[in-house]
Amino acid sequence: MNSLPTAHRRAYEISAIDVPAASRAGVELRLVAIDLSAPLDAPQLSVLDDGERSRAARFLRREDAMRHAAARAALRQTVAAKLGLPARDLRFLRDDAGRPRLAGIFDGWRTDGLLDFNVSHSGAYALIALSSMRRVGVDIEARRERFDWRTVAKSVLAPREIAHLESLAENLQHDAFYDAWTAKEALVKALGTGISLAGGIAGFEVLGGERGTGHAPRVHPVDPQMSDDSGVADYEALWCPAPAGYAACVAWSRAARVPAHG
Repeated sequence: MNSLPTAHRRAYEISAIDVPAASRAGVELRLVAIDLSAPLDAPQLSVLDDGERSRAARFLRREDAMRHAAARAALRQTVAAKLGLPARDLRFLRDDAGRPRLAGIFDGWRTDGLLDFNVSHSGAYALIALSSMRRVGVDIEARRERFDWRTVAKSVLAPREIAHLESLAENLQHDAFYDAWTAKEALVKALGTGISLAGGIAGFEVLGGERGTGHAPRVHPVDPQMSDDSGVADYEALWCPAPAGYAACVAWSRAARVPAHG
């Protein structure tokens, strides 16, 4: 792909991820493989609006700019394909939690509220979740080999989770941390501002059972007395397939959402 001239260079490739449990809930997943060395004027990026281009231009590192631009363009392409609309004509807003959502009316058709979607990117990949039936959240993280999970443990993990990781063999702790991190981020992104547990993502637990691709985190608050306020129990999560060296998780609301109609 790198040898192609600019006019034919692809900045990213999108593929569907088969996650049966998510599919049964009406949640679709797309993996985006990003060419971090592609030019920022690659044809696929022409769908971005001025605001998205400006945000990409503010990154100091070129690969960060490409990662952001490609993830946004892929999100546009994915949502547009689902709705049968031109990708460059979609308008996005952000809610108070920073989650993107469709806004406005396209050609007399109301688009806001038709889909809930979420995007995450790390390294050379992005992950997109979308659903017309559920509120969704997603997270993907590159497992940085030299990253010491203990430096952020107290801000990410509950006390029992830290103890659980420390009980594992040294060579298993790194991956276990990233599994916990992606699950918590996916749940919080799906939940938005609804989480009120003290301690943020360290205020609920996801470890304790089997983990990794195809397994569901055991989600529960650290303090059972706060379960009614947290909202965490209203969401399901599942670790999903990810490229080698990455961890990924998707979360969705147990209750179906009511989509808007044009």
